[in-house]
Amino acid sequence: MFMIDLPLDAAALTRFAWRQGHAGGRNPSDEDFGYAAHAWLAATLGEQAPRPFRLMETRAGLRLLGYAETDMAALAQRAQDFALPDALAVCDWSAAAGKAMPATWTAGRRLGFEVRACPILRGERERDAFLVEVDQAKAAGREPASRTQVYVHWLQSQLERDGAAQAVAETLNVIGFRRVLALRQSRSGQGQRRQGVERPDALMSGELLVGNPDAFARLLARGIGRHRAFGFGMLLLRPPGRGAA
Repeated sequence: MFMIDLPLDAAALTRFAWRQGHAGGRNPSDEDFGYAAHAWLAATLGEQAPRPFRLMETRAGLRLLGYAETDMAALAQRAQDFALPDALAVCDWSAAAGKAMPATWTAGRRLGFEVRACPILRGERERDAFLVEVDQAKAAGREPASRTQVYVHWLQSQLERDGAAQAVAETLNVIGFRRVLALRQSRSGQGQRRQGVERPDALMSGELLVGNPDAFARLLARGIGRHRAFGFGMLLLRPPGRGAA
């Protein structure tokens, strides 16, 4: 597995989305660029596109970090060979970079991490995990847990799936939160259509202990939670004890 770093031009990405019909109205209903980036990756790199990925805003523009099974050289060559000109122009391929991730992980190794996640629960429909807690607390006649407590509990359950990792509970924290109106594809009686869907967007950090090495490798490759194709769920690793990046 490889970590891929793609510098993107936000204006070029917006133009690409507009020309491809991925923006609705005069302004995209996609506050976090998630749908536009998803569409661009599919058009430019197809099945080789990094997933999960995370978009980060910098002074120079957008930076897309992601995990891919294909190295940077092969991705750039695919884009050069097959992408349409307006898609190719979104990325500064000369400044793109990549590195191989560790082939194996040691059980018990302590790692720091940061993740942008969408903490939702699925029932009849997807709902913010905190709003589910509020409703459950009201029905039980108790005070609800805080948003931070709810999201930390959700994060622990995600990390510990299949024995992939053990969260170091006292280090987990929500370091940023907002609600975003994200553009998503849906199906109706008239076929496919795009609609704005509000989602919780939480930036969380902490430390973990690697559990089963193979399960941990799968966790990195899969990502945390849902909507990973739209910029959520990528675990960015760091040395333990450094605090949030």
